[in-house]
Amino acid sequence: MASAADTSPNLRVRRSDDRGFSDMGWTDNWMTFSFAEYHDPDWVHFGPLRVMVENHIQPHEGFSKHPHRDVEIVTYVASGTLTHADNFGHTATITAGEMQRISAGSRGMIHAEENHHDTVEHNYQMWLVPDRAGTTFAYDQKKYTPEERQGRFRMYISPDGRGESMAINTDAFIYAGRFAPGDVVTHALGKGRGAWVQMVHGALTVCGTTLEAGDGVGITAADRLEFRVAEDSEVLLFDVRMDVPRLWT
Repeated sequence: MASAADTSPNLRVRRSDDRGFSDMGWTDNWMTFSFAEYHDPDWVHFGPLRVMVENHIQPHEGFSKHPHRDVEIVTYVASGTLTHADNFGHTATITAGEMQRISAGSRGMIHAEENHHDTVEHNYQMWLVPDRAGTTFAYDQKKYTPEERQGRFRMYISPDGRGESMAINTDAFIYAGRFAPGDVVTHALGKGRGAWVQMVHGALTVCGTTLEAGDGVGITAADRLEFRVAEDSEVLLFDVRMDVPRLWT
């Protein structure tokens, strides 16, 4: 009988060019999972991670007011500045290396996301399905400097807001880090959990698979991930419970 140590990880690789794509003129949408008019039955979600869209918003453009409800929205800005405004009175700027977390709540909220500046804004936005009904609106954002993120995964989000992280209404830990060539970093993965690794830029190898800018991979049946970095890299890491109840699919 094979031991747990003999079990090979299960990998689902999503190459950058295989993602869904739409060009709206003022922004592009690179969609890892089915979203809006793009639908691929093989790519719907990874645990509670339901939406992942990479955007490059042109100067003085953006998403005008629009509603959301029953969703946890996480936005990570890679470069530029994103300005947020919502109907609960929050106005904020999110800059490079900063992560924003919004619980839209069961009653919903309305917000706008715009680039008010003269340079292109680059972000990843993720939607996660809450694991409970009746959530309320909540807003938070957190930033680490490049030095604080260098050579390690910094935890921005956790289910219970542990340490200095932001709390989220589902069983997910979300990290971001910057790495240099030659760095070797590990991450422990608990039983019943999966990891989604998303390359913002650079190149590295994880579980024997090489990832480059825009690539992602879902990993299950692993207890430890080892990252070997080949180029200056920026990486998002999602550690999620795979059997978490989902309010919508």
